[in-house]
Amino acid sequence: MIERDAAFQTLEAIRELGLLSQPEVAEVKSLFQSCFSFADAVQLADSIHVNIKVDDVSHVPSNVIDAGQARRENEKEGYVKYAFRSGLNLILSSIAISQDDLREAKADHKRPRPFLDHIGIDLRQETVPVRNLFDAIPYLSGKQGWGYVSQGGPGRPVFCCHVQVSAKHWVYPRNRPTGLSIPLEFAYGPLVMNETQSGCDLRPADPETAPARNPTATASCGG
Repeated sequence: MIERDAAFQTLEAIRELGLLSQPEVAEVKSLFQSCFSFADAVQLADSIHVNIKVDDVSHVPSNVIDAGQARRENEKEGYVKYAFRSGLNLILSSIAISQDDLREAKADHKRPRPFLDHIGIDLRQETVPVRNLFDAIPYLSGKQGWGYVSQGGPGRPVFCCHVQVSAKHWVYPRNRPTGLSIPLEFAYGPLVMNETQSGCDLRPADPETAPARNPTATASCGG
């Protein structure tokens, strides 16, 4: 379970380091509002993560670990995760993790870093209530008029570097009060280490603004 007040303090500390903007912080905080479309998922989540794109993970301020007493885990070249006691985790990446990253490279137009790539809601428990909620996400997204793309499923885990989960739904909010449209990642199943396979199932592009040709595309993920 995420400790809301402690998570908010962690967000502000990350913002003070220049890694998040105030609208991005507001967007993450909005997940904890009772009126949020997926408030039940947040309540059942084991953790929430913010994935921030940076130019170079090695140039991130070293005191990021002090912003909430974090521990470093799942580190690879161009990718590092900090786990905070609040249940809010920070992922920094400079490698390609999305179809948007690949399009940037082809168009030779790189979006200024840092920016919040997506917000992850980590549904680790394989219980009936969590599974039912996860399965309802596409319907709830459509009801809101929000886009979504699914990844994985039975026998097809979703990879990110050397870890994997059973399945993911990606949701693309519309008309948010902040003016942003930050993708939401709903990851279902335990986080499993897999040292025999390394790669990224890229975050699909928003199907409305840039139709995804291949939602299951993969790329190198360091190491």
